[in-house]
Formats: sequence, structure tokens, C-alpha cells
Amino acid sequence: MRSVMLSLRFLFVFLLFLAGATHAQPNQAVQNGRPAASEKRVALVIGNSAYKSSPLKNPTNDARDMAVKLRGLGFDVIERSNLTTRQIGSTMRELRSKLTPGAVALIFYAGHGLQIKGDNFLPAVDAEIETEDDVPNQSLALKQIMQVLDDAKTRLNLVFLDACRNNPYARSFRSGENGLSKVDAPTGTLISFATRPGSVASDGEGRNGLYTEHLLKAMDVQGLQIELALKRVVSAVKGASNGRQEPWMEGSIEGDFFFAPTGSGNLTQVGASVPVPPPQGGGLVLDDLRRQQDALNNWGRWQAGMKSDFDKVNALNTEPELKVTAWDRFLASYKDNNPFSDEDDRLRADARSRKQTAENELQRKLARANTPVPVPLSALPAASLPAAGGLNSAIEAELRRLTVK
Repeated sequence: MRSVMLSLRFLFVFLLFLAGATHAQPNQAVQNGRPAASEKRVALVIGNSAYKSSPLKNPTNDARDMAVKLRGLGFDVIERSNLTTRQIGSTMRELRSKLTPGAVALIFYAGHGLQIKGDNFLPAVDAEIETEDDVPNQSLALKQIMQVLDDAKTRLNLVFLDACRNNPYARSFRSGENGLSKVDAPTGTLISFATRPGSVASDGEGRNGLYTEHLLKAMDVQGLQIELALKRVVSAVKGASNGRQEPWMEGSIEGDFFFAPTGSGNLTQVGASVPVPPPQGGGLVLDDLRRQQDALNNWGRWQAGMKSDFDKVNALNTEPELKVTAWDRFLASYKDNNPFSDEDDRLRADARSRKQTAENELQRKLARANTPVPVPLSALPAASLPAAGGLNSAIEAELRRLTVK
């Protein structure tokens, strides 16, 4: 009898051990809804502007702003501005040395990109490319990056390519293909192109390229999964470009990825969802939801004010030079980006289009009158510029006064 009891005790202990081991195995990289402290997150960020042929304005700004953003999200960032041919090898070695099995990898590139026979290349700024044969030796090959990620056995790869500007070497190429081609990526990889394969993207009118500008905005929205964030980028870029540019996404990942999970600050949550234990002391915590609702309400009022001021400027029946000034002041008043809506992007794009129409009308008027171009009102010192968030009454009074014949 005693031997039977001992056997039962041993069996009970063994079953407890198996149950504990089984419970501990799934998704060890996520603890309490957050990434494990040991999980590595590595990013390679490159921005190429200073090309010998066809320099670009924004890519170095794009890379600098993206690097700052990613460091705030917990990434170990390798940052390169104006990558040269000699730096390609050392950059790839540094990336390879930082990646470990199970790590999260992110690649961001802004600059010229081109394809040759289906292979994508990111030219160095000092590249002297006369024919297609020169490209592989003076460019970073995208498939080389993919091979490094595959060799490292990373668990999750995110690749962002704002690299579909016009090919400055196209005249000397045999193929004449535009943009980038589709990519054969490792498992667990999500690739976001600034525009569709074979198309070209805008370098942007402001500090950042059009695609990067909206990608940075989407990364700030708490609780937004990466797939939904990229859909938001697609909508914003299409709206701002009047449909001329449409970002493209390829690949897939397992589990969820949040740049900024709700209630966890700037920490990035990676991996499949797991049961989260209640906070110490119990009780329902809603403070973060109230704060988010307050922010949503505040941005809603701001958005309504923007629409009201847009309608005011649009309703002005005045000379074209005053219309240009009014649209300039509207755009200066509403530079902030609404993280909860794309309406502000559409209004800014519409305002820029209407301003351009007014400028064209002004040029035709001056051509008919055969008079020199006057100094625009926006270039004169303003007694009271509009405060952010609305056109002030002094400006409206000035415009009404100037339109009275």
C-alpha cells in the first residue's frame, strides 16, 4: 500500500511539472502584455539625399526623424545619412552583429531606389552609374538585406521603403523600368513601399517625404496595430496626393505589433496576445481611456475649427493675390497633424490646390495688365499673424476691408 501511495505522489508531482512547463512555453517574449526585457529590437535607418546626380531634399530629414522616433520606441538604431559605397559593407556587418535569433528587426530607407531585371537596389550617394552593370557594385541590394534578416532568424521583420523616386540613371539603362519591384522576403516579414511596385513617389514639399510624413504620424497613435497603421498611411498619402501616389504593402506577420500600445507609453508590444493578469490591488482601471477620450474630444474641436476656417477662406470673393495670402495664412495656422483623423490632411491638400489655382489666376491677371508682379501680402510684416488653431478677427477684418471697392 505504501509503495502505491508513493507512486501516486510521484505521478501527481510529475503532472504538475508538465502543466507548469506547458503553461510557460507560449509566447515567452511577451510578459504582462509587454515585450520581455530580453527581447532585442534593432533598426537600420538610412537616408540618402546628397547624390551626385539628382540630389533629393528630404531623405536625410526622414532618416533623422525616424531614428529619433524609433529610439523613443525602444529600438537600438543604426543610423546612416548619405551612405557611401565604402560604408555599405561596414553597415551590413554592424546590422548582422546586432541581430540575434528571435529579435525584432526594422529597416527604413529613404532615397533613390531602382530595379534591374526584378532586383531592387538602393544606390549610394557617391555612385557613378553609367550603365546597369555599375549598379550592383555601387548600391545596397535589397535582397542582401533580406538575406541578413533570414540568416539572423529574426522573429519579426518590418521594412519601410520610401525609395521609389524617379530613377536618375534611367536614360543609360536598357530596361527603363520605374520604381521598385516586388520582394521575395523571409517568413514573418512585412514590407511597406511608398507607392505601388513600378510607380514613383513624391519627395514631399515640407520637411519629410509624403509617405514618411504620414508614417511618422501613424506611429504615434496608441493601440493601433501595424496593419491598421499602414492602412491609415495609405489613405492619408492617397488623399494628399489626389490619388497620384498609393503606398503598397506585401508580406505578413504572426501575432500583433503595436508601435505605441494603449496605456504603455512608448513601449512596443510584439507577439500574439496572451492572458494578462489584473493589476495589483484589483479594480477596473479606466483612466487611460478617459484621457484618450479627452484627447479625441479636443482634436475633434480643433478639426471643426479647421473646417470652419477653410470654409471662410474658400468663400472669399476677392482678388487672386488676396486669395493666395488667405490660403498661406490658413496653411500656417494648421500645421499640426490630427492623430485621430485624416480630414486635416485632405483639407491641407485642398488648400494647397486652391492656392495654386489662385496663383495661376494672378499670373494671368498680371499678364493681361502687363504689369510687374506686386509684393504678395504674405511677404509683408503682419501686425498679427493667426494663432495656431484659427484665423483671428483682425485678419478677417483686413480681408473684408481690402475687398470693398
